[in-house]
Amino acid sequence: MRFHTFKKYKMIPLLVALLGTLFTQGCARHSSEAMDKSALRFYGTPAANGDDFMHEHAAQNIFSNGLNCKKFQHMGAALNYRTDKPLNLNRLNIIANGENDPVLAQGLLLSPGDLVEVLIEDGEGFNGRYIIDNAGYIKLPLIGVIEAGGATTNTLETKLELALVRAEIFQPASASVTIQVLNWSAIEVSVSGAVFQPGTVLINKKLRAPPNPEHLKAYGDFSSSRLLSEAIRNASGIRPDAKLDQIILLRKGWQVQIDMTGMLTGDLVTDYPLVAGDRVIVPSTGCFQEHLVRPSLITPKGFRVFMSNLIDSAGDNASAGVGKYATNLPYGTRLLQAAISANCVGGKDWTNAPRRIVLASNNPITGQTQVIERSVEQLLMMPSQGNINPYLMPNDSVVCYDSDITNFRDIAKTIADFIIPFKLL
Repeated sequence: MRFHTFKKYKMIPLLVALLGTLFTQGCARHSSEAMDKSALRFYGTPAANGDDFMHEHAAQNIFSNGLNCKKFQHMGAALNYRTDKPLNLNRLNIIANGENDPVLAQGLLLSPGDLVEVLIEDGEGFNGRYIIDNAGYIKLPLIGVIEAGGATTNTLETKLELALVRAEIFQPASASVTIQVLNWSAIEVSVSGAVFQPGTVLINKKLRAPPNPEHLKAYGDFSSSRLLSEAIRNASGIRPDAKLDQIILLRKGWQVQIDMTGMLTGDLVTDYPLVAGDRVIVPSTGCFQEHLVRPSLITPKGFRVFMSNLIDSAGDNASAGVGKYATNLPYGTRLLQAAISANCVGGKDWTNAPRRIVLASNNPITGQTQVIERSVEQLLMMPSQGNINPYLMPNDSVVCYDSDITNFRDIAKTIADFIIPFKLL
């Protein structure tokens, strides 16, 4: 009997050490709250100061601060009209056309892969359908190769007429060539700057659908996806810091600046048709523009977020309902909506309201991975404050943690499990 009593007293220091370790470890996660985070501006927080940086340079770790973002707060905001006020529809920017724009003045240029039909009067041996090869050439009998890529149909007609005359096949007065475009092919263009996935994109990819018989009989072709907006969308869309009124299109040495704010405001926009080899540059303002965070023709319609919900009541992601549809969110989703989608919100007030949500996101301007922590109660009380409830970006990570009450309850349960075997001695 004395041996058992001595053994119990001997375990008291061990229990005290265990208690101290459990409580210390239970609160160790909050040690990051003492860190100074005043200099960190989370990407997704509206009305924050911007970052000054150089374009055409790789992202660096440190940028100078203090860029004024007030003038960009309403870029791309939806327009409102009143019926009792006259409408002033005079735009300062002139709608681009072939007369005032050097790029559109060139006409629709041909690209490798385009299908054209050559029609020559009294030229049965030359008439036919030709596909422009990868090098940008078509090959005709007796004449040989003719450069067609990067040329308009009018320019190609002139080239063929001159080639027929030089080959002494036709007289200058009788050489008459007509080019009809039967199919615009898929093309590759370069997109860089303030887009989510810069690089080379393939646009105008045709779906394998049964062709319309009337279209097969008609000359010409129309493409709704060989446009500037399609190239930007294929680069996963513009970021919220994009300078939407100064998008740059480079083609064969020509440069034109395009105002595409109408894609979000409803104004008319010249959506430039593109050709192979075009380069699109989307400059950045360095500022987060809240009005650009919504689905449109040049922004993502939705994106993937990585979620983890291993709280006590869930135990695993499957039972927490975190599946395919919970992690695919519409563009413009905020942290609170993601927390609700991950089933981190709701339940018992005492144990569930003090839960914490951790968001890890990559800042596309600085290239840094930023991590912030918010309480569920704080998100519910102040959902309209951008610094509390920021916007989510593609491929962000959201993690749900249990409350302190739940942690202490598990600590007490662990202590009880440790003490019970000694009571049975």
